[in-house]
Amino acid sequence: MIAFFIGDSLTLGCGDASGLGWPGRIASAMMHAGHDLTWYNLGVRANTTTKIRERMRTEVTRRFLPGQDTRLILSFGVADIANDVPAALSYDNAEAILAEAMSIGPTLFIGPMPVGDPERTEHIVQLSLGFESVCDRLGVPHVPVIGFLRDSAAYTSALADYDNVHPAAKGYATLADYLLQTHAVRDFLGLE
Repeated sequence: MIAFFIGDSLTLGCGDASGLGWPGRIASAMMHAGHDLTWYNLGVRANTTTKIRERMRTEVTRRFLPGQDTRLILSFGVADIANDVPAALSYDNAEAILAEAMSIGPTLFIGPMPVGDPERTEHIVQLSLGFESVCDRLGVPHVPVIGFLRDSAAYTSALADYDNVHPAAKGYATLADYLLQTHAVRDFLGLE
């Protein structure tokens, strides 16, 4: 299996001194479960949905051969809020990104994460709800994480330990542990 993790700096794992972020932890769990896995972290710092839309297909298709079991895990949205991207444009971009991803292989969406600023987090909550609607319309499995992470003392502490946008390592570990417990992720990655 080839797994592509595509998104912004929270997908990249900025703030994680281990260099794993949540994608590295998911990939590690898959390999420990016996999966023959090649994985790529295609997170790019400050990438809005507009930038992800522009680069995704090219970056993914350069890294696989036709006929391979290719899975795309996407997560984005916080950079849109930080860069004042209008919500309507974020939703249009999300729909185009997810539809393009589905044309390449099975696709999963992980919702955007909270930040240390409550006002910005509320905007992210609203964006996350809109992304869920896009996923439902397209039939893309998705895991909203903002509610769980906003209520997580470990994640909130990890945000404060770094820069209040990106968590330190324990925050990414909290997110990965949560994702690995969801049926959507376990089914999508063949961990059941």
